[in-house]
Amino acid sequence: MSNGYFRRCSVTAVDKEQSFLVIGGGFSGSLLATILAKSGFPVTLINRERHPRFAIGESSTPTAGFILKSLVQRFDLQELDPLTKYGLWSRHYPQISCGVKRGFSYFFHQPGSQIQITPSHDFELLVAASQSRETADTHWYRQDVDTFLFAYAASNGVACMSDAALTNAKYNPAGHWEVRLNSTGPLRQFDWIIDASGAGEVMSRLTGSPRRTEAPFVTNTSACYGHFRNVPRYDDLLTDAGMDISDFPFPSDDAAQHHMFNAQWLWSLRFENGISSLGLVTDLNRRNEGDWEEMLNTYPAMATLLQESIPSAATPELRVSGRMQRQARQGCGPNWVALPNTIGFVDPLHSTGIAHSLSGVERLAEIFLYSQDTSADVSAYASAVYKELHFIDRLISGCYKLMPSKRHFEAYCMLYFTAAHNYETQRMESQANRTVPGIFLSDDPQMVDLIEQGFELACRIEASGDWTEPVLFEQQIRNLISPVDRVGLCNPELCSMYASTAVL
Repeated sequence: MSNGYFRRCSVTAVDKEQSFLVIGGGFSGSLLATILAKSGFPVTLINRERHPRFAIGESSTPTAGFILKSLVQRFDLQELDPLTKYGLWSRHYPQISCGVKRGFSYFFHQPGSQIQITPSHDFELLVAASQSRETADTHWYRQDVDTFLFAYAASNGVACMSDAALTNAKYNPAGHWEVRLNSTGPLRQFDWIIDASGAGEVMSRLTGSPRRTEAPFVTNTSACYGHFRNVPRYDDLLTDAGMDISDFPFPSDDAAQHHMFNAQWLWSLRFENGISSLGLVTDLNRRNEGDWEEMLNTYPAMATLLQESIPSAATPELRVSGRMQRQARQGCGPNWVALPNTIGFVDPLHSTGIAHSLSGVERLAEIFLYSQDTSADVSAYASAVYKELHFIDRLISGCYKLMPSKRHFEAYCMLYFTAAHNYETQRMESQANRTVPGIFLSDDPQMVDLIEQGFELACRIEASGDWTEPVLFEQQIRNLISPVDRVGLCNPELCSMYASTAVL
């Protein structure tokens, strides 16, 4: 299908005398800094805080696992190989907390309803992403993961600086940056700056690019979130309520668990250290900012789930995001470039953040190590990221449009699972010739057209407000994905229980 965003090079590496400043010591900044340093470049990595520090963006996917595995093999990061699968991680790095993620689970709740499921799973959806606990994906407890990768960068020759912020940056036409850290620090020179600051958008700000007041996405959501202790397993509550969960393809708590409400949903990610990440996401196109107490009062099942929970030390009070969607006006400039999570962010619904960030690490590493026209390839990369964000917005915003109906929502979700599965399969098949497709095949005309057609269907249904014909919509989605559906998605005979969608 895809022609690939780029074809990995095998030419002689470029001049290793170039120096790099990487802004942001999260996982993506630390990984890219490590790769560059191991390849012989002088690299400085700055982080405005000290590790460990609280961060979200915690749920990995098979797509992220494929990319991380590729980075390990391509750039000799063997110490990081255990982070690609839950079984390896739990054995090799038990001190770095994570959670097991077998797939995605969804429970649709009605106001006033108690904890319950139905034999035909009218209000449940489980989609497996791995065949076993051993090969499962993971939730990343970012306090531990980011700390580990920052230290890993230092151990590989990166000059790592904490409590360091870039306060001034001036580009010299001779081809380097003159920068100052922490206002009073000395001037330093770097040939390239890589912005991994996320929402800080440091380089866009320092180079005078005005920040967007509104991101150009259809998705329009906010979140209140935090880390909690004493959150029971939802499967245990179902069993205690007399529900039969024997046909669940995997434990629903070993997943990115979604509790779906009217114009809202709650994420629940469990870590091995007893902490759960919880976040209430609100569709601002349908209602005002979400209220945690209102959720508990409206949905008794959630009140039962959280009745004994207590905030963790990292978040004694809930964090509130405001609108989550953002997009920088610039993704690159003269001798600087941003990673995807700095260029923009859409929404946590499909757990796309880690994979998208890792895809940026992979592409920029290839460019800086092997490109014969770095500036042109950096510009092409940034343009591709903007298109990918638009593509991800289509995958997500259609789900929000159809959230009032479980069956419509479920059918539209199959567009994401189709794109993700085909991307992962194509990566497996392209290993021999090293062609790397765009994330979720966002550069493939057939996949892009498929998603656009599905989005148009979702828009029409939302506009009509007619939720009475889910069978017709399900058939329309099946027809769209049938040329590329390799695992039998959107199959009514499975009663919303998908046991086998994994590539591995």
